[in-house]
Amino acid sequence: MTISRRRLLLAGSAAAFSVACSGTPAGRASATASATAHPRAAASAGASGRVPLRIGVVVPYTEQAVDVDIGSSQRRAADLYLKQRGGALAGRRVELVYSDESTDPATDRVKVRDVLLGQEKVGLLMGGSATATAYVMRDVADAQHLVYLDTWAPANALTRANGGCTPSCKSTYVFRTSASSWQLGQPLGAWVARSGRAQVVAVYADDAFGAETTAAFAEGLARYGGALTRKTAVPRGSDQATVVAQLKTQGTKAVFAAFRTDDAEAFLTEWGKAGMRASGYALYGPGTLADTEVLHAAKDAAAGVVTSHFWSPDLSNGENKKLISDFRAEYKDDETGEPLAPDGYAVAMWDAMAALEAALTATSGATSDPAALVAALERVSFAGPRGRFAFDPATHDVVTDVRIREARLSGGAVANVVVDTVPKVADPGR
Repeated sequence: MTISRRRLLLAGSAAAFSVACSGTPAGRASATASATAHPRAAASAGASGRVPLRIGVVVPYTEQAVDVDIGSSQRRAADLYLKQRGGALAGRRVELVYSDESTDPATDRVKVRDVLLGQEKVGLLMGGSATATAYVMRDVADAQHLVYLDTWAPANALTRANGGCTPSCKSTYVFRTSASSWQLGQPLGAWVARSGRAQVVAVYADDAFGAETTAAFAEGLARYGGALTRKTAVPRGSDQATVVAQLKTQGTKAVFAAFRTDDAEAFLTEWGKAGMRASGYALYGPGTLADTEVLHAAKDAAAGVVTSHFWSPDLSNGENKKLISDFRAEYKDDETGEPLAPDGYAVAMWDAMAALEAALTATSGATSDPAALVAALERVSFAGPRGRFAFDPATHDVVTDVRIREARLSGGAVANVVVDTVPKVADPGR
């Protein structure tokens, strides 16, 4: 069986430790399997004498879901991580209970509170690709004193002390393993300004991610004397040919674009068709603008784009090389049969699983004391695919190196290459 870039087809035993409670992965009749199918998992559960730790994972993974690329990639990473450990973390059997993420916060609230906690009896939450979903998961986790690992949503408020908790605020029980919008924008803005680009025009998705990363980029620019000359918010799903055509009519040659998944693919494709790079335009953006799947779709049109991200496939550390090798061995593209490489979304989930395993090791697999599990997570530190991983104990956001990457042609394909690193970037929220 093969794995689609667009559709999640859980291959072989990588799905042996997951249960789907909401929706079915596109292209597969059922994603339900028993964790006890693996002898190591059964042995570890018997040795510990504990019931399995059930983890509720809310990500978009069905064909009809928005941003399915994010959820599909994260589900692959979580399933593979657990498979490699025989279905157990720190000697305790683990079951991943998946729920397909909705675009409606009220629906997600029911899924998280009533289905995952009420019916499925999960003891921990992970996931959340959209800001609204992450806010819901944060609120439920905070009310129930339940640990929630945010594996993608970059909303700044989730790890900041905001007055009145509007639109959200940090919680003792919430940790983020990806990066905040500020971390994905401010370092790049500062880098662009130091590189001599004083004026930049911005286009961005008309949502929290687009607005926050653009504001952070502008902050970084201003720190070194630069400024945004114009900002344009674009509704998701817009005609990107029109967006690019409008950019070409104005004189500012440096462009910041904050898009992800399908919007990023469409934007870069139209950027290439319009010959923007040949016309002297330079393109910058958060890492989602040029993530692995986006580059695969946009091909040569993405060449030259500079993005900021916590990870890059060319990092030479052993953990990154092993993840890429193992991922490619486990998953195949269902259209081409070629090995499927991990992306930044997968790395954020992989690090979440590693952080949880480290914390559970410190608590001897116990999760009954939320304060002890939180304290263990605050002390987590390990070498992962991105490099050194640790949480800021004050905010519970990850402290991460930010990689400045350029998409370059290599071996007939476009790939991100690190051109600079901003070390140990911590979100300023307290």
